[in-house]
Amino acid sequence: MDRYKLAEMNWPEVEEALSQGVDTVVVTFGSTEQHGLHLPLATDSLWGEALGERVTRKLGNACLAPALRIGCSEHHMAFPGTITLRKETFVEVIADYCQSLARHGFRNIVLIPTHGGNFAPLAEAVESLAGRLPDVNIIAYTDLMELLDASFRIATERGVTPAEAGGHAGEWETSMILTLRPELVAMDQAQAGYVGDMKSVASVVFEQGFRAVTEIGVLGDPEKAGPASGEAYLEALTELLVTHVQARRR
Repeated sequence: MDRYKLAEMNWPEVEEALSQGVDTVVVTFGSTEQHGLHLPLATDSLWGEALGERVTRKLGNACLAPALRIGCSEHHMAFPGTITLRKETFVEVIADYCQSLARHGFRNIVLIPTHGGNFAPLAEAVESLAGRLPDVNIIAYTDLMELLDASFRIATERGVTPAEAGGHAGEWETSMILTLRPELVAMDQAQAGYVGDMKSVASVVFEQGFRAVTEIGVLGDPEKAGPASGEAYLEALTELLVTHVQARRR
């Protein structure tokens, strides 16, 4: 199959792909929210969509569905430009999305969140779908801490501490956007934000908002970011997700 992005295919091409046994589809769930002084609001969506493309190609016999670029970002609403969905809305959007794909014949639906605030609501959505789509294999990646650990391993290998790599707009996200869309990165504006234990601060930012821990909206320090590191992160996360999906694909 030459083309694999649903949004770029016409309906006969999708019909043909399904008839030829392409029964897996990948969807990524990003956000439109602040990412410090130096990164665009679309950061989570940009690297998420690139990751989705890589995962889809590596899986083979799969299509890539359009990404959802608005997520659960209430904890960023103190910063202008952020757009959020209520959790209940997000859960129902996922349900409608998956039911649409299932009606056309996709039997493995892969859901990949690339924004921290989407992980828990996605898990809730998948649980609610169990009774609605009993014949569909929903493969959702919902382990935010595992994803961070994988990123921190790459960071450490490249001489970056987990605190510098960060959990939001730090070195690792900045590196990935430098790889993908360098023209959107204002490194002359890049500043360190909260530099401490990323896992322990997660509950604070989700419950109290980002301004409770960082005035500029950054967890980490982007100073050491570079495109080579960004490629290393994307490769590692692709391997992590492909392994996850292959173990559950039917």
